[in-house]
Amino acid sequence: MRHQVLLTLLLPLLAVAQQPATPPTPPALKEYEGRVIAQTMHWQGANWLIRNKREREEGVAKMREELHLKPGMAVCDMGAGNGYHTIPMAEAVGATGKVYAVDVQPEMIVMLNERAIEKGITSIQTIVGEYHDPKLPANSCDLVLLVDVYHEFSHPVQMLEGMKKALKPGGQICLVEFRAEDDEVPIKPEHKMSKVQILKEMKANGLKLEREFDGLPWQHMMFFGLADAK
Repeated sequence: MRHQVLLTLLLPLLAVAQQPATPPTPPALKEYEGRVIAQTMHWQGANWLIRNKREREEGVAKMREELHLKPGMAVCDMGAGNGYHTIPMAEAVGATGKVYAVDVQPEMIVMLNERAIEKGITSIQTIVGEYHDPKLPANSCDLVLLVDVYHEFSHPVQMLEGMKKALKPGGQICLVEFRAEDDEVPIKPEHKMSKVQILKEMKANGLKLEREFDGLPWQHMMFFGLADAK
């Protein structure tokens, strides 16, 4: 009887001991490939994302047109914030499509969900990601869009790896980043990237440039696919 009692007490402990240990979170970087990593914009500044002059400054409608979204596509808005791009993306892919909206700040996700409810959109799946893991399902996305967010990644290698795994065959990662080559773009230097720097970092992570659009007022727009894809 005594042995049975001891076994009952020990079994849960043994089960926990046999579980694989959770890998430690990689250390956050302050620099990557010679570039200073910018701080993530705080959720309390979310109103800046929906400012009235953003269309004029960034040519947002043209940028979204260049994504070539179609009904039924599965896409991701990485660093979605309060859904400035997520909502139009969901409208473009329609009820048969899907948008994964990823952000590391739960407060942003709350605001995004509120906007989606107001619009009656049900095709958005929100995800509270981690700084080193986008938490996207494998083989789930035709396109992953990152607008002015990649330069803030404290774990760029791990985040790109997660996004690469999420791509369907032929899928792409689209970076939209303020141009570091243009001094007229009124953005802090750490929130800008040059084409040379973007290409350097994407190549280091197994991505190749497949298409680019140079017609935006302030930003680069570059589409990358897997370098080893046939």
